[in-house]
Amino acid sequence: MTRRRPVARALAVLCSLIAAAGIALHHSTSEVGIVLVLASFALWASAFSVIALLAALRARSAALSVIAVALVGVGVVQYGPLVAPASGVDDDEGIALRVLVQNLEYGRADPGDVARAVREGGVDLLLTVETTPEAVDGLRAAGLAEALPHEALAAAPQAAGVAVWSRYPLSAPERIPGFSKGVLRTDLAGPAGPVTVVAAHPTAPVFDAPVAVEEADRLRSYLGGLAGPAPVVVGGDFNATWDHVRFRDLRGLGYVDSVSGGGDGWLPTWPADRSFPPLIGIDHVLARGALAVGETSTVHVGDTDHLGVLATVRLPTGRAR
Repeated sequence: MTRRRPVARALAVLCSLIAAAGIALHHSTSEVGIVLVLASFALWASAFSVIALLAALRARSAALSVIAVALVGVGVVQYGPLVAPASGVDDDEGIALRVLVQNLEYGRADPGDVARAVREGGVDLLLTVETTPEAVDGLRAAGLAEALPHEALAAAPQAAGVAVWSRYPLSAPERIPGFSKGVLRTDLAGPAGPVTVVAAHPTAPVFDAPVAVEEADRLRSYLGGLAGPAPVVVGGDFNATWDHVRFRDLRGLGYVDSVSGGGDGWLPTWPADRSFPPLIGIDHVLARGALAVGETSTVHVGDTDHLGVLATVRLPTGRAR
């Protein structure tokens, strides 16, 4: 038994270092590409604190046990909001807007699967990124307009297209300049009054870190500058997880993402087309000025490497239409 203690001690040290690195990445404001990419996996690194604690207890090391307990505690604080109980809003309070976000992966996603997900999920608002002209034609042919007859489109080749599809009337689309992959804004005339809708797809740090940082900051500035009092619904592929500071900073602008808003837990969405499950959650639904946002789940669509994200935004009633 004593012979195993040095091995357990070494394992506890190694896992503590990995967990500490995860904590550092979670709070990092670095603009270095590799740091931004690694931050996407900070949750996985932080989980090593549990292994560190078990190994420290096996090694009977008080010092390592204290360190491991502290690392576990920090992890609980960091990720607690993802599982904390949702705010006390009744299911029948406000007007429910069912929102689906889907990355179409260069427009190749199966349009029949998308249309089926909309019907089965009772979707009122669909936001798609990487929306090509061919994908628009495919979605129309698959009968998407039967459920969502209103469109605000900025289709484009490859990954630059964005689109909004709605059960309720939409204003003409406004493509926001300064985003290489596309950010689109439209206004929805819903049953609870006007709603500002933004479909977003900022650049990923793995492709161009300086541009990714610039676009993340520009998106934050743009969303912060949207006038009220109309609620704002934002969705898309943010190429950022809960572990990215610039994504979490949106909370300071009044935006609540559906996962933390509903206490729905960790929901990874990418990659969705491998022999292993998705590893990170980079697709999100957020809202500002809503009574609540949550009830988040994922949707599988064929021929795309992203799971869709389905969430409910509860809009306040009694506003001017």
